[in-house]
Amino acid sequence: MLRHELNRLKHKDVRQRRMAVRRLFEINDPAALAAFIELLDDDDEWFVEKSVDAMRRWVGPEHRKIIVSLSVRKEARLRHLAAELAPHLGAEALPILSTLCEDNDQSVCREAWSARLSVDPGTIPVAIESPDYIVRKMAISHSGDTTILEKMLQDDNLHVQESALNQMISIGHHSPMMMQLLNGPLQLKAADICFPTMVETGDFESISVLCSNPTPALRKVIAKHLESVDWFQWDDVVTAIKSSSDLLLLPRLLRSRREPESDAIRFELLQSGDDTSRLRVLEHLHGRPISESIFELLADLNQDSNPLIAQAAESLMVDSETLEMGA
Repeated sequence: MLRHELNRLKHKDVRQRRMAVRRLFEINDPAALAAFIELLDDDDEWFVEKSVDAMRRWVGPEHRKIIVSLSVRKEARLRHLAAELAPHLGAEALPILSTLCEDNDQSVCREAWSARLSVDPGTIPVAIESPDYIVRKMAISHSGDTTILEKMLQDDNLHVQESALNQMISIGHHSPMMMQLLNGPLQLKAADICFPTMVETGDFESISVLCSNPTPALRKVIAKHLESVDWFQWDDVVTAIKSSSDLLLLPRLLRSRREPESDAIRFELLQSGDDTSRLRVLEHLHGRPISESIFELLADLNQDSNPLIAQAAESLMVDSETLEMGA
């Protein structure tokens, strides 16, 4: 059966040749590989594509010569295929891949580096010096060397920095060097990682800086890490939160708090805060007991010049009275 289909590959009728290719794939015998190598030079692109498929399907460790021949082909896609298949050879692939890593086609070069790193992680120090940031990212993804990862946090390319940060997270390595990312594009991810250390070490200055002008996403990170922390005792942080350009930060941080200090700040905010902040605080107080001082303040807020504040205060008064009756 195999020989019959191999003979049909030389048929003058292209339909017969195509049928033979399909049957050979159905038979799935690696012995057909030699015939497909010849088809790499066929004038019909369909046969070339099928030959590439055959290489991917059947090439193994015993096919070093085939991979070498592909690596010196004029067509970049075939050199790319050589790089893709080279890991089948194990350590024997390294000379081939070393050459392909210098290829003048970027896609070939990148594929070769990917394969080389998978075969020999010892090439990581060489890869991180590559002018191609994609290659440097590949090297980082294979590295568990914290010295290398910390170095790459200072890379000129933002994507490389982020890859280094992600790799450090994945291996559970925390470094003070992560703090340098708090003032850049990776602020959000760095803040989420560094916040526990800032709290533990009492780095109130860094926390205050983050609270001064957070994005909505950073607000969530701040709330996540401060929701169970007694930040009311951190004067600089309290000042930064109260004066934050994010009018929703303070209401968000107060939302689940029940301490007397939180009620005192709520009272102050409801008295003299921005309307956006006051409205959000009133919304958060619905469905829960409120302090006597805030309840008494609601009568004044019910007459506020802002109709939304007045309506929210009236609704909260009714809600609070209902809670009292049901208690």
